Amino acid sequence: MLFIIIALLVFITQSLFAAWWWIAVVAFVAAVLVGRSNLEAFLSGFFGVACVWVARAYFINQANDGLLSGKIAQFFALPSGDWLLIVTGVIGGLVGAFAAWTGYSLKAIWSKK
Repeated sequence: MLFIIIALLVFITQSLFAAWWWIAVVAFVAAVLVGRSNLEAFLSGFFGVACVWVARAYFINQANDGLLSGKIAQFFALPSGDWLLIVTGVIGGLVGAFAAWTGYSLKAIWSKK
């Protein structure tokens, strides 16, 4: 459930606001409100953000026939532009994972008092 909430909210906020850091805000707030465990928060944050970011990057990549990702991949010595999509998903996923984990941890601290 948390995964779906994070994925939908990340998609909406990334469509409305261009700032990348909204993924952290969304994952944090969702984990505070709906999170049930540290592991669930971490994995939901990672996969929720990573799936949305890879999908968005894929559609942007297809719009320009992979030219931009191919050139950036050459700059970073990656084998192809497809690897850039994976790296993008992992970086975004880690931001979402740590934000969601932090959100759930804060919720756990509040509930102990």
